[in-house]
Amino acid sequence: MKPNQLQLKTDWRFEESEQRRHYVVEPWLAGRRVGRAHGWFEPGASFVLEKIEIDSRQRSRGYGSMVIERLRKKARDKGCRELVVNNVRASNHRAISLYEAMGAKAFPTSADLCAYVISPP
Repeated sequence: MKPNQLQLKTDWRFEESEQRRHYVVEPWLAGRRVGRAHGWFEPGASFVLEKIEIDSRQRSRGYGSMVIERLRKKARDKGCRELVVNNVRASNHRAISLYEAMGAKAFPTSADLCAYVISPP
């Protein structure tokens, strides 16, 4: 692996509660963690991304896209019907552009927040 190549460290069974499998994905670059994503999934049902963060100095380099594409693959592998990105602020235009470019549809959940759903993942 090249020293400046992004590496994704994953724990797909971070915690289990009934049918839900909670996960954590951490992108690493040159030995340093540059972000974190976490959520849960139920095999055969929904795959939910609760939060994704990329270090502000590392944004707009495709790292968030790489994390989401890895989540989409896992969702497909587990037979999930959809990938849901929860709690997206209406003011987060960069994230919204990314989700929409991936085919996500917005579903308002409050005055300031939306869920973005990619179906199928």
